Amino acid sequence: MFLFILLLLVFFLSAGVAGLCFALNVKDCAVRFEQRQLRNIELRAHARGQLGPPDRIATAFGVRVAGGLLALVSFGLILAPVIAAAAG
Repeated sequence: MFLFILLLLVFFLSAGVAGLCFALNVKDCAVRFEQRQLRNIELRAHARGQLGPPDRIATAFGVRVAGGLLALVSFGLILAPVIAAAAG
C-alpha cells in the first residue's frame, strides 16, 4: 500500500511540475509546444496533399491554461489527503 501511495505521489508531483512549467511558460515551453504542433500539422497536411494553411488547434495561451489546470488538479490531489490526515 505504501508503494502504491508513493507511486501516486511521484506521478502527481511530476504532473504538477510539468503543468507549472507550461503554465508559467518556463524557457518558452508553451510557445515551443505551439510551434512544434503547428509544424506537425503542416507536415501531415503536406503528406495528404493539402497545401493550404494548417488549422490551429491550440495556441500558447490555451496550452498555458491547460498547464495551469493540470498543476492545480495534481497539487490538489496531493494536498487533499495530507490536509485530511492533519485535520483528523
